[in-house]
Amino acid sequence: MKPEVRKSRVGFAVIKLMASGIPYYLMRVNPKWKDINFIGGHEKLRDGADLRKTARRELWEEVPSIRNYANLDLEPLTTELRYGPIYSRSKGDQVEYDVKFFLLRMEGSPASLIELLSLRTKNIWVSQQELLRPNKYRLSGLVAFLNGAVHGGLDEIPYSSPVDMRSFQHCFDYANGRQLEFALK
Repeated sequence: MKPEVRKSRVGFAVIKLMASGIPYYLMRVNPKWKDINFIGGHEKLRDGADLRKTARRELWEEVPSIRNYANLDLEPLTTELRYGPIYSRSKGDQVEYDVKFFLLRMEGSPASLIELLSLRTKNIWVSQQELLRPNKYRLSGLVAFLNGAVHGGLDEIPYSSPVDMRSFQHCFDYANGRQLEFALK
């Protein structure tokens, strides 16, 4: 008899910004598993079976500086999709996921989001190029999954803000060097 596969529902908030014409995504490092994933996580009972609420709750927990923005919207990037079953390190078993991705839309400049990310955060800016052809980081399989789920892939995901953050390019560059060490510890 085949063992029953665990099931889990997860919601993710995708944050994509441009700096000097280069697309960057805000990702989260999991030092325990030594990989990088989108901001998000597992549905909880208090989310009321609404993955948008899951993504918003996880966003507020994992990126506290996002609370400074009054006008945020999570737009569905995908329908609810089946991912797996795959081996889950946290569960120690095969898990089949129902996953939904949402794009975070921000009115105005995301400058304070960039400025308020502390040096000790597990959130890092990763260029789209690194997500598509990783050579610095171990990526969660959900990165490739989203790239295949969206028509046109990561290239076609809209930006969270239309503002080019070129004046903050140093933050993205600095973060990249600092975060490589952090991500691999």
